[in-house]
Amino acid sequence: MITRAASKRAKMDVTSTVTKSPSPDSESNSVVSAQPTSFIPFQTGPSLDDVLLEVVSYLPTHFSTFNNRPERILIHPMYVILCTTPARTPILRALSQTSRLLRSRCLPLVWQRTAFWGPNFGRLDASFDEAIGKRNYSSLHVLKACPYLLPLIRTVSVMLTTYQKAEIIPAFADCLATLPNLNTTQIIYTDFRMQTAIKNAFRGKRFPSVRRISLPSCAHEIIKRCPNLEEVICVDEDGNKIIQSIVEGKCHQVRILKGISAPLTRLVDLVPNLTHASVAMGSDMTPLTNFPFLGTIEILIDCDINVDLPLSEFAALDIGRAREILKGNKSQAEKTVVLTKSNNLWDYRAYQFDVGQMYTITEAVKV
Repeated sequence: MITRAASKRAKMDVTSTVTKSPSPDSESNSVVSAQPTSFIPFQTGPSLDDVLLEVVSYLPTHFSTFNNRPERILIHPMYVILCTTPARTPILRALSQTSRLLRSRCLPLVWQRTAFWGPNFGRLDASFDEAIGKRNYSSLHVLKACPYLLPLIRTVSVMLTTYQKAEIIPAFADCLATLPNLNTTQIIYTDFRMQTAIKNAFRGKRFPSVRRISLPSCAHEIIKRCPNLEEVICVDEDGNKIIQSIVEGKCHQVRILKGISAPLTRLVDLVPNLTHASVAMGSDMTPLTNFPFLGTIEILIDCDINVDLPLSEFAALDIGRAREILKGNKSQAEKTVVLTKSNNLWDYRAYQFDVGQMYTITEAVKV
């Protein structure tokens, strides 16, 4: 029979064996306690989204098809356009096929900026209008077949041509109406032959989510369907028709007008909070005094004028007039006079949301 004292001594011996061991580095048999190490919390870093955005920021927006330079080719008798291939899109599309996690992150990045005309549209076996039209048709077909992509699209760029316009333009208008998060619309190219087709296709449509639009004057009917516009860019002509559509569409929230040289008198009561306005060089700036919150006046210099001096010297008189107007208004924002001169081959202001800076000479002068 095991006595209570013997049981206690056996328990102590077992405990000693488990919790005590001689230190191999010490001269004596000192005991090292087997205490658990203190917990070191995990150091959180950037999220996967942050890392992906960082990686994407290092990718070039476009790969040129000619020796990695932004070359241009003539694919239409009157128009010169970029001959480049988007670089980020195929890389992000490939990443989106690797795992469910990357698909959930990369697919929105692929589709948030959608160009209907797509890359490599300058086919040698087709006319300009046909090549662009077929790319539009293909893009519309993809979106119709993949409705899960529609909420991802925030910016749309398109060229509208005469190729099958009776079918493609109404289909394009219908497609825009299905994009719940569309914020920016860019009509990069169209011409006066399309004005009636665009008017008919967009009649009755409404795009309340669109805040920014860039378009030629002949596509001005689209503006009437975007009541919540905040920024409008005119690609060609003086923008008089665009002003008319802003009035008829009652676009009260417009704050920024670019590329419009026509008088803004009709907009004084409609958009009193205008912060950015443009005028043609040498024109009367007096109507701009009716917009008390202007922070920027953009002076448009004719693309056919040859300028050897810096723009600020060439337009010094206009800069002085603009400064006086800005100094006398109520705006508390930083005030600037912007000088803009576009390339004389094609007015690339339609690309101001994108890569067209290389086609526009700009200079800013602080007031």
